[in-house]
Amino acid sequence: MKKSVLSAAALAAVMLAAVPAAAQETQEVTMAFCTWTGYAPMFIAQEKGYFEEAGIDMTIQVIEDESTYAALITRGSVQFLATAQDPNIKMFANGANSRFVLTMDASNGADGLVTGADIQSLDDLAGKTLALDKAASSYYFFLTALENGSSLAEEDIRMVEMADTTEAGLAFMSGQVDAAIMWEPELSEALDSVEGAHALVTSADYPETILDSLVVNTAYAEEHPEVVEAVAEAWYKAIDFLEENPEEACALMAGGFEEVTAEDIAADMEGLVFFGREDNEELNNEENERSIFAISQDMADFWMEKGECDTDDLTDFFSLVK
Repeated sequence: MKKSVLSAAALAAVMLAAVPAAAQETQEVTMAFCTWTGYAPMFIAQEKGYFEEAGIDMTIQVIEDESTYAALITRGSVQFLATAQDPNIKMFANGANSRFVLTMDASNGADGLVTGADIQSLDDLAGKTLALDKAASSYYFFLTALENGSSLAEEDIRMVEMADTTEAGLAFMSGQVDAAIMWEPELSEALDSVEGAHALVTSADYPETILDSLVVNTAYAEEHPEVVEAVAEAWYKAIDFLEENPEEACALMAGGFEEVTAEDIAADMEGLVFFGREDNEELNNEENERSIFAISQDMADFWMEKGECDTDDLTDFFSLVK
């Protein structure tokens, strides 16, 4: 019998609701993610008081160095972490103490492979220079596209590894490389500023390759299931608010980041699909052929075959929702 999302915490949540607010102990919680619109509804939850209503004193840390994420979530330096599902799975498979909470969004054109006019197919990348960040989720997207849409192997392309996708985009726009894997806003900037530039393939062509998800430290989830439930509920409220009040929501989302405008957020959202409560219920239904479990298993199997994962058994990773 399938359990609902975090159903083990439901009784605890009901019991807490019966306690006067003043008597409830406030939980100090820290969440981390990088500057990306897909995570920004968490700022709506913070600014609209959804965390506070649940007795949570939430601190959100914007941490751009994703190489530290596995250590942060494993040590419990942050209790919640938002990043792409692909690296979340790789971190778990290689020993991170994390558990899946919910799916936040999917890239639907916000990530892409941008090339010059002389490259009209993936096979045309043979011998060309391609800038990318191998630590980013877009790497899985690119390898999936390469495997399904070309006769090339990764080794047939001259890979130029960058510190992040912003650097990859700038390398292409400055003419240092023939192509680059990038995401918004660099993707649109490159298409607008470089003559002949075009998106050879985007995440809209492979919509299941770049999903963002929220994970929680394992020990914290076991000790505070009611907080995990409340954080998930705050996300769902934020997505509802975003759908009903898009203009105000964009301003709130932008306010959590440095040098990001509401217009930037709105532009990024054109290539994103956010997942609320009903969407997560559908994704978490094991009877669905493309459930989050099936999609994630494909990712784990792929990286296991590439030698990047110590295991492809995701049983424990999904223990809160299965």
